[in-house]
Amino acid sequence: MLKIFHRSCRSGNYIESLHLLETMVRKGYNPDVILCTKLIKGFFTLRNIPKAVRVMEILEKFGQPDVFAYNALINGFCKMNRIDDATRVLDRMRSKDFSPDTVTYNIMIGSLCSRGKLDLALKVLNQLLSDNCQPTVITYTILIEATMLEGGVDEALKLMDEMLSRGLKPDMFTYNTIIRGMCKEGMVDRAFEMVRNLELKGCEPDVISYNILLRALLNQGKWEEGEKLMTKMFSEKCDPNVVTYSILITTLCRDGKIEEAMNLLKLMKEKGLTPDAYSYDPLIAAFCREGRLDVAIEFLETMISDGCLPDIVNYNTVLATLCKNGKADQALEIFGKLGEVGCSPNSSSYNTMFSALWSSGDKIRALHMILEMMSNGIDPDEITYNSMISCLCREGMVDEAFELLVDMRSCEFHPSVVTYNIVLLGFCKAHRIEDAINVLESMVGNGCRPNETTYTVLIEGIGFAGYRAEAMELANDLVRIDAISEYSFKRLHRTFPLLNVLQRSSQTFGY
Repeated sequence: MLKIFHRSCRSGNYIESLHLLETMVRKGYNPDVILCTKLIKGFFTLRNIPKAVRVMEILEKFGQPDVFAYNALINGFCKMNRIDDATRVLDRMRSKDFSPDTVTYNIMIGSLCSRGKLDLALKVLNQLLSDNCQPTVITYTILIEATMLEGGVDEALKLMDEMLSRGLKPDMFTYNTIIRGMCKEGMVDRAFEMVRNLELKGCEPDVISYNILLRALLNQGKWEEGEKLMTKMFSEKCDPNVVTYSILITTLCRDGKIEEAMNLLKLMKEKGLTPDAYSYDPLIAAFCREGRLDVAIEFLETMISDGCLPDIVNYNTVLATLCKNGKADQALEIFGKLGEVGCSPNSSSYNTMFSALWSSGDKIRALHMILEMMSNGIDPDEITYNSMISCLCREGMVDEAFELLVDMRSCEFHPSVVTYNIVLLGFCKAHRIEDAINVLESMVGNGCRPNETTYTVLIEGIGFAGYRAEAMELANDLVRIDAISEYSFKRLHRTFPLLNVLQRSSQTFGY
């Protein structure tokens, strides 16, 4: 049984492995911590959390878990966005006299930062320090990257100073994180200054540093400065890589210089570099924008013959363009072959096909798309729900649309203002004003703030339902508190011209 158990673990047959493990511990077997750790990771890969937890329960009861096993469990919970469960495992670790190591804390910090919970991540850093663990360059780099997004460049630099004060030397990944953050904030001059300071310290910028700066310059249309940077890059014996060429190709395509982009792709191949999907994607997108669908599809075939498998982004670009041009059948043909080329469709692919089929009147096939999507283990996203809700509203099936909105909330989605506005518009078009007002109340009650579109849709709904005076009275009240703009107010006046309301409004704005 032990041999079968080992073989089963190695082959990834985790369900059978767990069954064997449970059988063996009943016969007095002490489970091996390394194999159990592999089982925990395997079950998280399968998104089977209960089974992963069960393995740890067996290990704790009949064996000797170690910090690596606990880290696997914590990491799995973090990847599943179950931070509270990960924290409970951390507490259980301590209660069993296991000291979390830096890896444990880095897992927690990384997970919290990736979900925009920087404050909690900084608290975990404090806990790390109080547990006499030593933070690493990785610890601070994760926090610096998150701080760039939430707190800005200056706050991130304070973290780097703290890092230096602890005797930790930033690596190029750390510096590139800051350079990237500066460029995203539009501080390109400051990013160049940091690179110059690095050079003075004897630290050589790498190709990633140059790529970040090049992208920032070209995004600002500074081709001349970009060429100077490339010259410096060559003089420093820093060879451009696939990303460098992809940045240039993307910018050329954006500027409408498709032939130059094609020549650059050819040059790239001549220099022995193999283009990837990111190199081809801007060209495919450019061909689609110009309506040259045949060339775009031909490019996909060229990619495959060159040994570069297109990614789903490439295919989604073509699918969306075909559907937009009313060629849903051709899109379906390509969609059906995605599995054959080893490129599984994602939620965006299904969303595109659903909307196209529904708009073309083939509602049954459209709904089958959603069923197929879910049966393939792909969860609907916000766009999926918004597409379905919008389609139902266009068909006058507003109650069903509202049910989907409620279902969306029960699936731990947070419907956006766009979602609520779609349903609100559906009720207004059906002249069901009371229901529309209920949607607005539900929206506010669920913490979603209405925007100008929300209010103008409601005002127009009230007006077109025959209550023009009430509609313009509401508009008058809303413009006073800046909920709608003066421009929207004028447009509503043209839609619902009422003399008495117009006179009051004229006094308000001094017309």
